[in-house]
Amino acid sequence: MDFLINESQLRIILQEQDESKMTDYMKTMYSFTKNIANRVSKVYGLNVKMLLTWGTAVGGLVMPLDQFIRGGNFELTDDQRYLVLAGIAFIMFYENKRGLVKILKKIKEEGLEDTFSLALEKAKDLKSSFKGFLSSLKITVSTFMDTVAYSFLIPIIMDIQYIASNTSNPKESAILIAERLIASGGALITAQVLVQVIKKIIEKIK
Repeated sequence: MDFLINESQLRIILQEQDESKMTDYMKTMYSFTKNIANRVSKVYGLNVKMLLTWGTAVGGLVMPLDQFIRGGNFELTDDQRYLVLAGIAFIMFYENKRGLVKILKKIKEEGLEDTFSLALEKAKDLKSSFKGFLSSLKITVSTFMDTVAYSFLIPIIMDIQYIASNTSNPKESAILIAERLIASGGALITAQVLVQVIKKIIEKIK
């Protein structure tokens, strides 16, 4: 039997779950990007600190790729995995930056070109699919920055789906979820825009 929760019950649940997945994911995405920057800098002497500019957005895009690499038949060390992810992040976010040349050179030196190419294709597929999903919600994604602004939502779609299947008020639920995400930091869009986006996601999933 399915039970719908009302907005006051949802508010209590979200307030009580200080370590909820959605709140944790925002912190985890930024922390993941920071780990990439720090490890690549320490091990390979490459400055990729600029990835932190889009901390949660970068994390939202490359965390699923990290799972792809971990789950695939790739024999990479942790350092090599971070190097590959840094290269992908640079291509997806800073295609024209000089630092990319140095990263690609290091990837070649490590013999990771095939792995990098496969992971990069997955990244492009993920970005394309996500862009298509946003377009289906009638959310404008005509520019690179539009996609970047929403990338942090990628790892939490399933959590929003759970809320959507259990809520009786999509609009109120969207407001509460947006409040949690904005409060946890890292969102690159305003609370008002985020509410509208999450409301559309909930309504589509429902």
